[in-house]
Amino acid sequence: MLWTDVVTVTLGAFVGAGAAFGANLLVRWLESRRAEASALNELVTEIHFRRVLHRIVPTRSPDAKTADPDWATARRSIGGLRGVVRSARRQTRPRSSALPVLNEMTLACNTFLDDSEDAPDLYRLHLMQLHARLNAGVRRLRSQRRAIADLEPGQARLGPTVAGLRAPTAVADGPADTEAGRRG
Repeated sequence: MLWTDVVTVTLGAFVGAGAAFGANLLVRWLESRRAEASALNELVTEIHFRRVLHRIVPTRSPDAKTADPDWATARRSIGGLRGVVRSARRQTRPRSSALPVLNEMTLACNTFLDDSEDAPDLYRLHLMQLHARLNAGVRRLRSQRRAIADLEPGQARLGPTVAGLRAPTAVADGPADTEAGRRG
């Protein structure tokens, strides 16, 4: 065996190992981007489905802490949303461009929770301010990545499920006329 054969085999092994290492890094990078996009899409969808973020005209709610059940519901929902944002942050890459947006969303949720505690009668105003901040965050995420859905906070609607099927609008007075009811 000649020394050129040894060099060729050794060089081939190094080049092959380097190519495999590079391919592995590329696959991991692509997978992490895909996982991040999935987490961000899940977050945007969750924000979209939060009914408490539905656009309203902000009005005062006198004695909201004790008399307005929506005040507590809004605070509980936004507290939960803050956890969803935190979860999305954990699923992003370390130097992701989405991190500052997610941090701002967390800060917006914290601001709502603080402001609605300090001035409960204005919680609807604070809720619409949160809506605007979250909407701006969703738009920024969307502008950075084409894979992110463009959904407005709180604007999800139920659509028809089957053509011609109507949802019941009243409760029947007698026993239900179903298979189980006919069997007795």
